[in-house]
Amino acid sequence: KECSTVLSFFPILHWLPRYNWKRDLNGDIIGGLTVGIMQVPQGMAYANLASLPPVYGMYTSFFTSTFYAFFGTSRHISIGVFAVASLMVGAVRLLINGSNMEVVKPVVGPVNFGYEVSPVTLTSALAMAVGLFQVIMAMMGLAFLTTYMSDALISGFTTGSAFHVFTAQLNKIIGVKLPRYSGFSMLFFMMRDLMLALPQTNYWTLCISILSIIFLFVGHGYVNPWFKKRSSVPLPIELILVILVTIFSVYMDLKSNYGVKVVDYIPQGIPTPSLPNFDLIPYLLNDAFAIAIISYMFVVSMAKLFAKKRRYKIDPTQDLYAVGLMHTLSSFFPIFPAGGSLSRSAVCEQSGANTQLNILFSNTLLLTVIVFIGPFLEPLPMCVLACIVIVSLRSLFMQFGELSKLWRISKFDFAVWLVSCIATVSFDVMTGLMISVLFTLISVVLREQRFAVLFRSDDQPLIYYRAALNFITVSSFLSKMSEVLRSDSREDCELQSIKNVTVIIIDCGAISNIDTMGVEAIKEVYNTNLFQFKICYFTIKDVSYVFLIKKLKIEKNKR
Repeated sequence: KECSTVLSFFPILHWLPRYNWKRDLNGDIIGGLTVGIMQVPQGMAYANLASLPPVYGMYTSFFTSTFYAFFGTSRHISIGVFAVASLMVGAVRLLINGSNMEVVKPVVGPVNFGYEVSPVTLTSALAMAVGLFQVIMAMMGLAFLTTYMSDALISGFTTGSAFHVFTAQLNKIIGVKLPRYSGFSMLFFMMRDLMLALPQTNYWTLCISILSIIFLFVGHGYVNPWFKKRSSVPLPIELILVILVTIFSVYMDLKSNYGVKVVDYIPQGIPTPSLPNFDLIPYLLNDAFAIAIISYMFVVSMAKLFAKKRRYKIDPTQDLYAVGLMHTLSSFFPIFPAGGSLSRSAVCEQSGANTQLNILFSNTLLLTVIVFIGPFLEPLPMCVLACIVIVSLRSLFMQFGELSKLWRISKFDFAVWLVSCIATVSFDVMTGLMISVLFTLISVVLREQRFAVLFRSDDQPLIYYRAALNFITVSSFLSKMSEVLRSDSREDCELQSIKNVTVIIIDCGAISNIDTMGVEAIKEVYNTNLFQFKICYFTIKDVSYVFLIKKLKIEKNKR
């Protein structure tokens, strides 16, 4: 039994001894190296989005994916940096620690810690807090919490977040430095400052940005689809762009001659582990909880997607442990919270990866860049990283196409999507997420309070109740029932006149559950029957219903 528990907690001990080297190795090598090639430019770009030096994105992808390989159950998900988590980390950096991005210069932000705090010290503490929340949730069996975040909420929230990501990159596109804002109308103020800063545009930066965006769109939209017909491995468009522009930057000396902002210093080698600053964690709890939920939700939703496609099973609770442990263990290094990337995961699966061993080959390539190649990327213009982020948002903006389908299928889901998107755009991402969840819960309550009233004939009404009857819905239930029982003309009741009716049948077959307030509500309908109709409760299965009906019969006999 103890051995089985260890195997379940460390899935790698289960699948690695059974690894089919002949069948799976080639696919894992190709898939891993392909993802590793993507990790380099994306890691640098999303670190920039998180207001951190680019090298920390590669650290994040390397350490988090390494630890996930030991604890995770998904064979194809690519763990590392992704846009939404990076944006949320950047928002925390702004609120607590200012917006300085220097590698070694410490900054002091709005929160007074009594000492200087470097950006990466803050993000490592944030990663520790995120991991602790996720581990505690796994221990308490709370993996189901993400089910309360519907697809409509996630789609609307991520689309709204895409506006924040897009706006945050625009100043880098034109080569100007602008202040960051938070709270209501922050995007409006950022766009206002951007318009005012247009006369200061660095035209070399702008030209490089325009050409880079064109290169990425053509590469992803035309070259890669053509190339995929001839090869299962896609062209690394972002990496090709990074190499070409870096060579051009060295040749033209863009930094010195034209004032183009470049990556600059990239430390060489693996960073030394150190304890996270636990004193910072109390200041980060609210943001850490939100990031913990979002991070896990993206991981498990993508893991389920690929597991269903490739016909294997994942363990959501074990994956919650996995993302929690990968964050807590990785926080001893200079990283920030991570998650799952849909684009890299799709490439991993399409390239032929079969098991988590693909992470070994992906991280081998990433480690090579960190240890040996990193300094060669120092002349890379920062605007290129901003272009990579902007072009990666195209799939998020395409989610607007879901609105027409949601309108046809469910007006509630349409409203949830719209409110989630508008709230996230109007406020910062943290506030937008809270408003989105709150509105979703309200919509659930409103849905629960709706039930159908049908009629078999003019003289025999059938009330069909198709919702839970609990403390949330009793008010609506009693209101509708009172309307039916008290009406004595068609004009008085929008449902139907029951003027000449002597028997009313209430079909309870679709009631999913009932609590004590629901029982009392049914009793109240019986006791307040002013017109002395015969009320019949049909298809009552639950023990509490049966007890209720027996009690009603006893009270009737007493009369």
